[in-house]
Amino acid sequence: MEAAEKKALRHALLHARTSISKEEKKALDQALCRAIVAHGRFSGADAVLCYLPIRGEPDLTPLFEVAKAHDIPIFLPRCEGDSMRFLRYTVKSELTPDRFGIMAPPSTADEAMPTAQTLCIVPGLAAGRDGTRLGYGGGFYDRFLPRFEGFSLFAVYERFVLDTLPHEPHDHPLTHVITEKGEL
Repeated sequence: MEAAEKKALRHALLHARTSISKEEKKALDQALCRAIVAHGRFSGADAVLCYLPIRGEPDLTPLFEVAKAHDIPIFLPRCEGDSMRFLRYTVKSELTPDRFGIMAPPSTADEAMPTAQTLCIVPGLAAGRDGTRLGYGGGFYDRFLPRFEGFSLFAVYERFVLDTLPHEPHDHPLTHVITEKGEL
């Protein structure tokens, strides 16, 4: 039953997120970026693992310039098969589509070597106040996060923080959630 519930909820949340006006989305994105920059883990990071937005996700690309100004390298995910690697992004990176058509650094780019000081900003559809996360169903972050030794921060708009979400045993719980209003 959980899988069917998750599928229906994904559809409803995607519709709600893509229905946000461009003006409101821009304001939400700017506020979320400010909240992330103000978070102590951003300025103290030795690297930031981030993402390029798809399907109305929060656009955090303004963080790339802030990170560059602080000499913090940015790494973006590239999905290959059932795995996800974070590869170095630079302004001059030639982004190419991965297996899902999501733009990513080329597979030859330097791979992230996360430490305890690495910040991973996690995308998705919704967060539960009980520590659950709803992504797109591929399980890439559910497989990556248990091996990640740094600090993970799920970035989501406040309106997509729900009391609880349907979840399954393989779903990796969240420890930190940030919205345009700050960390929960």
